[in-house]
Formats: sequence, C-alpha cells, structure tokens
Amino acid sequence: MRWVPAIAVIIVAAVISGCGGGGSSAPPSPPPPPPPPPGVAVATRFVIDGIADFTVFDQTTTRTVELLDNLGSGMPVATINVEWGVLNDDRDMYLAVRWDDATLNNTFEFVQGPLDFDGLRLLLDSDLSGNVDDSDDSRALIAAGPTSFYIDQHRLGGSDVDDDIGDGQARLRYDTATASYTAEFLIPRTADSRGEDAVVDSTTPFNLVFTDNFVISSLTGNVGTLFASQQSTVAWGTLDITSGGLFVHPEKPAGLTRMIAFISEHDVPGNGEIYTFEPTTGVVTRVTILPNLFKDNISLSHDRNRIAFHGAPAKDAFAQFEIYTVNIDGSGFSRLTNNTILDGHPAWSPDDSRIAYVSFRDPAGESIVVMTADGTEIADLGSPGFADNDPDYTPDGRLVFKTNRFSASPNLRIAVMNEDGSNVLKVTRITGRSDHDPVADATSTVFERFTLDTDFSTDPDFAFVGWNIVQAALDGSGETTLLEDGWINWLPVYDPSAQYIAYQKTVGAFTELRLMSRAGEEFGRLVPDITGIRYTDWK
Repeated sequence: MRWVPAIAVIIVAAVISGCGGGGSSAPPSPPPPPPPPPGVAVATRFVIDGIADFTVFDQTTTRTVELLDNLGSGMPVATINVEWGVLNDDRDMYLAVRWDDATLNNTFEFVQGPLDFDGLRLLLDSDLSGNVDDSDDSRALIAAGPTSFYIDQHRLGGSDVDDDIGDGQARLRYDTATASYTAEFLIPRTADSRGEDAVVDSTTPFNLVFTDNFVISSLTGNVGTLFASQQSTVAWGTLDITSGGLFVHPEKPAGLTRMIAFISEHDVPGNGEIYTFEPTTGVVTRVTILPNLFKDNISLSHDRNRIAFHGAPAKDAFAQFEIYTVNIDGSGFSRLTNNTILDGHPAWSPDDSRIAYVSFRDPAGESIVVMTADGTEIADLGSPGFADNDPDYTPDGRLVFKTNRFSASPNLRIAVMNEDGSNVLKVTRITGRSDHDPVADATSTVFERFTLDTDFSTDPDFAFVGWNIVQAALDGSGETTLLEDGWINWLPVYDPSAQYIAYQKTVGAFTELRLMSRAGEEFGRLVPDITGIRYTDWK
C-alpha cells in the first residue's frame, strides 16, 4: 500500500461578542505525525546469490586478517583485506563480506564431494558466555563447483553439527578479475523451536573464519580469523544490529485447506518417513514407522485416506523399488508391485480407482503403466524406444509426464496424453534444459526445470546451479517462469484451490517446504519445523 502523508490543517476561530469586547480561541494542537512508511523486509529486498552491492550500506567496516598455515596454528602466509556490512529488520539479518584471495579453490566430485576448497564461517556466541560452547550458532560456506555450499550448524558436544531444522541462506562468489570473494548471509534473528540458532541482536558477539585452500586428503590449508581466537569470544566484535522499525513481511494466506503429505528425513535420516500436515491447524502427524524402508515419490489419494509411494530396502537398491500404499493413520500397509525391476513415481487417478506409475521394464526406456488401486495391471503406455517418466493425473483424467519423445535425453520435455496413451501433446519446448515432475490443474502444469544442458543425475554441478519453478499451459500455448533465484527449487504441487503452489527449496544441507502464489509471490516456509523434506503432495 502506498503511504500518503497527512496534511495538518489548523483553524483559528476569532469570536467577537458583545459591545466593547472580543477574544480568540487558541489553535488546537496539531495531530501527531503519521508513522513512517513500512520498510522492505531484508528477506524480500535481497536475492542471496553471492553478488553483493555494498552501496546499500550506510557504512561498512574494514579490517586486515592474517592467514596462518597448518589450519591456523602455524606460520603467517598471507594477509587479506576484509570488508563487511550489516542490515537487519525485526526478523532477519543480512550480512555481506568480501575479501582477497589470489586463487580459487573449489574442486568438487560427484561421489567424493569437496576435495579442496576456500570457505567462510560465521560464528555467534549465542549465550554470551564468553566462549564457543554447546548450543552456539554457526553458519558455514565452502566454495564448490560453480558457486558454493551452505550449512546451518551449531556446537554440540564440542563439535559442529548440522541443525535439525536448518534455515537461512548464504552464498559465495569468486571474482577472477579482482581475485576476491564475496559472501552473503541471510539468517533469522530468532531461535528456532530446537534452540539451535542464536537470538541475534546488537549484543551478539560474532567472528568470521576464513579458510584458504583446505585440502581434505592431507588436512592442510590456511586459516585466519577476523577477531582473535575461535574459542574465546571476549575480543570478538558485535554486529551492527539496529532496533528496526515497521517492515512489510510476506504473510502466509488464510484459508489454506485440506491435507499435505510428505516424506522427510527429519526423524529417520536416509530412509525417511511419511508425514501429513494440516494447513488449517498447523499439525504435523507421522504416518509411518518403517525405518528400514527407503521411501520416495509420494502421492496422496483425493479422498485423503491413502498414500502411495515407491520404496526399497536401500536408496540404491534400484531393482527392488516397488509401489506401496498405506493408510494415513499408518495402517493397511500394502505392496502393489513385486518384480526385479525399478517401479516408481505413483500417482492416483481423480477417482482413486487407479494408479499410474513408471516401470523400467523396457531396457530401451521407461514406460508409464496404469494399474488398479489393488495392483492389477491395466495397460502399459510405453512407446518403443522412448522414455516416459514422472506421471501425474490431470483433473479430467489425462496424464501429464516428462519424456524424451520430442528431444534427446537428457533434454526432457513435458507432455500430456489420454490415459490410454493416445493424443500425446508436447507442452514445453525450450532447448538446452530439462523439465521434471509435472503436476496439473484443469488448464496448467507446474514443474521444475534444471538449468544445465546435462544429465542432472551424473552432473556434479547439479546441486550448485539454479532449478526453476515453471508453469505452462496444458495446450502447449506458452509458459511462465515463476521462480528463478539460483537455488534448487523443485517438486511443486498446486493446493486444492489451485491458487497457490507448495514447492521444495534446497539450500545447502537442508530442504524446506515453501509456499508461493501462482504468480510467483513468495510467502515463506509452509511447514515450520521440519526439514530434510523429500517429495510432497497436497489434496
């Protein structure tokens, strides 16, 4: 809403009465000035991409830091120049840092992970104890591939461990022209429900730890700290946090209904468990207690009584992936397919009488198969030589899916067809990208797009480049990119009213479920205290 200043009008009334006399009334006191217009919240103001504009700060601070070899316990090897600035509102803090580094170290392999890297850690003395101890908050960034990897951590038992919930964003960029790094942090100023984050204000001691050419295999590298000591916080500075004022924050819309089902590794790392979330009450309920079964690709029935998913004894036991169903109260666990090939990605038909899924029965390419809700196969919709995957039903009973029918893998397109496999229509046409996991309402489909011209399942950069949320018309007439912020945004689903979209955002080591409008307006985190989310459905 645009703020319009009020105009104060003072009226002086002169009253003349009777003979030989007169008087005037004193002017009334002017009304108090209106409050200042609300500021733009920092979470809305900044895209955290590692490219910081330091002109946004009224002032910044500079300091020189000495790097020591032997991971900071050896001899001085270099001096770097550091500059940082802080902005905040009542909810979040934005911190930008830049510093010199003559070399970019960011070697990352798909299987082994980071081999050598540069990095930055933000340390916070959460409890103001004067020392880094259990429960103190830290945020870590390492250069990896084309950008960086972010970790939300805290101290526990003398070591740094990942937060159970995970929040905030941070990104690192290297500029070869200036031989320098820039980092951006956006972190909440309040503690989470597990008490793993700092309450950040103007009294919070902080430190920055710079790592140069850390080689994991030899445990070598150079380390320097902005303030003396990584353990004692007595000499640390404090963040330039202001009291803030009025800010406009995105608010979750009222009237969200029905049920969300999702898989999360929150309680069972690796294999995960199935949960439901009721948007009207905010209640999360655990559905399954199956710790020895890896679970993925969830689908909630339209009557919200059953959940279909695929599972296996282990994440990489591909030949044992089968389709299962379970009641939302955890009862009625049932296995619907039983073979030695990969079956996955189930989807309920609009009347819940059938389930479509993908089968890797054809060596030349996966097929979409339709079966009854009790597992009796009805039809194999595969086309020889082609690969169709990620099926989901449209409200009118058609199937929307990804396919290589119109372009060679890995550049997959979205298509829609009748449930008998007829009338295949190409929906997306962009080249040099691949589209995945479509869902549909009556007229549109929403899906995630991988922004490289490679196979994401074998590309080590898949976790460091943007995945965008895209919406396209089912008749193939056009598309709109709803979210393009450089993070991994994926697995979108429409809410039952088709006004909103829930989607997953992966930032470094955690994945959260978020909400946006169909126009791409962000409302923030949808399930507040659950992370490690993997696949979602909303009906």
